[in-house]
Amino acid sequence: MRDKISKILKKSDQDQKEIIKKGIFFMGFRATGILGGYLFTLYITNNYGASLNGLVVLSFSIFMFATIIGRLGIDVNLIKFYSTEKNWEENPGLFYRVLLKSFLFSSFLVAILYLSRDFVIINLFDKPQLKPYYFWAVLSIPGWVITMLCAGVLRAKGYNNWFAFFINTGRFSLAFIFVCILGWIEMNPINVMIAHLYGIYVLTLIALIVTVKKFKRVSFKSEINSWAFLKESFPMMLSSTIMIFLGWMDTFILGIYETDESIGIYNVALKLALVTSFSIEAINSSLAPKIANLYLNDLREKFLNLVKFSTRLNFILTLLIVTVLVIFNQWFLGIFGEEFKAGSIALIILCSIHLINSSVGSVGIIMQMTGKQKQYQYIAIISLCINLLLNFILIPKYGINGAAIATAVSLSVWNVSGCVYLKRKENIKTYL
Repeated sequence: MRDKISKILKKSDQDQKEIIKKGIFFMGFRATGILGGYLFTLYITNNYGASLNGLVVLSFSIFMFATIIGRLGIDVNLIKFYSTEKNWEENPGLFYRVLLKSFLFSSFLVAILYLSRDFVIINLFDKPQLKPYYFWAVLSIPGWVITMLCAGVLRAKGYNNWFAFFINTGRFSLAFIFVCILGWIEMNPINVMIAHLYGIYVLTLIALIVTVKKFKRVSFKSEINSWAFLKESFPMMLSSTIMIFLGWMDTFILGIYETDESIGIYNVALKLALVTSFSIEAINSSLAPKIANLYLNDLREKFLNLVKFSTRLNFILTLLIVTVLVIFNQWFLGIFGEEFKAGSIALIILCSIHLINSSVGSVGIIMQMTGKQKQYQYIAIISLCINLLLNFILIPKYGINGAAIATAVSLSVWNVSGCVYLKRKENIKTYL
């Protein structure tokens, strides 16, 4: 395995070496972020058990659904727009315009979710104990929306360390620090969600300061019509929304059919399985603006080589991570408590599908950065429909294992379909 990695590195050109270099830093930030998430979850499970973890996770699923809608796809489109130096230098005003619109829209979502709280908490989930956690999760929405838009701009310009910090390291690392402080003052379960809120808004403040400094000025003047930009972003919003739905729909539907404890156990298995996405996220963090730029400048050969390189590197790294997780799954789950070992089968299923998907490449990023966002959207909608159908069929019968199977099948359909489309329609080979 080491020889394969060395061989890839020796053949790498400058863009590929930059992806590796920035990817390593990204993985460091990602590892720190996941560690923060694990410590945050460990704090919950060790002090309050799997049931509270289930309530927190269910609140987070609502939070994630709302924030992806609140972003309106702008964060993805900003990467594409600001990947060119000219737009960065001449059109900073567009960022501030769309940031304001996104903030107002996400604040409107907060109001809607708050007013409909009884419907969600009682009628949908039948979990009155969810109410206080729901409230604090909803209040966090605008802050996370702003943070993600800032992260998208920084990613476009190549500030990958900041991008990694904002989307991976900051949220749960800061939340863990705050929950420890609040717990030291007074032990109270609701501290978990209050700490999350504090962490989000501290991160938002940092993101705004960094982004403004990188632009070097604040201006709302722009030659680009911000409403037209939003219209162009909309298909990206739908694709990103579906991606988040696919990632959280299993938890959401488990909330309807299963106990708080089952949701908490499944979430730990899901968190562990997400370690397998280390490599793809690290590679994509710098791959997106590079392939967008190569494609726009019609440098096809260099574009294809970069795609091939990223797939090979991702598969090898994912294989290493999956192997460790599958072999030692009981030990990893047991860290959170004996009750969490019940998530063993779900963890193996989720790890296996991440390995399979790593072999088809960064399909989503490639399609969105090459102007195929509408086609990607159609594929994503089909995958979401499959996910919904399977979750409603399998969860009542098989619980958390059914949720894992539904997620695995729908993600495979999504990635393989995108891979086939790119090969047949664009002659872009993304798979091994």
